[in-house]
Amino acid sequence: MTRPRTGDKEKLLIDAAIQLFLQKGVRGTTVKDIAEKARVAVGTVYVYFPDKAEIIRKVAYAFAEMHKEFAGGIVTSTREPLEKLNAYLLGFYDMWQPFGENSTGSIELAEAVLRYAPETPAMAEKEFLNTIKTILKEAREKGMRISNPEKESRFIMLATASFYPLAGTPKLQP
Repeated sequence: MTRPRTGDKEKLLIDAAIQLFLQKGVRGTTVKDIAEKARVAVGTVYVYFPDKAEIIRKVAYAFAEMHKEFAGGIVTSTREPLEKLNAYLLGFYDMWQPFGENSTGSIELAEAVLRYAPETPAMAEKEFLNTIKTILKEAREKGMRISNPEKESRFIMLATASFYPLAGTPKLQP
């Protein structure tokens, strides 16, 4: 008889995997490491994930969901549009900043995500653009100088992308 799966344990395993992947890299992290970090038996990991590739997929989707929830909270807030834009861009930076702190782990995780969840970067780009576009449309409705939210959201994405620490970018020294 198999035990029922719980979302809490799956989240615990995903959180442990994220921390370990960033610290030790994907290749340096074993399923046993993830189990130990989450304080569960190795067999429990396999109840939730058939292999490490599926853990990586779930990690990628966990980031996508976290981004979606964060963006939704900003868009539906009562802040003024420019405050929303500022909060979103700075929050987005904060969300991805840990990827710039360990180049080996970050690069390996980014490569693994591209291999096992290649659809997720396009999902993140779409969410980013939709969030910016929604904020800019609201700004235009409030009389701010926004002529084409679709075009201007793409410009903001391109203009800000180089300022975010991409996976594998070493943390800047003060």
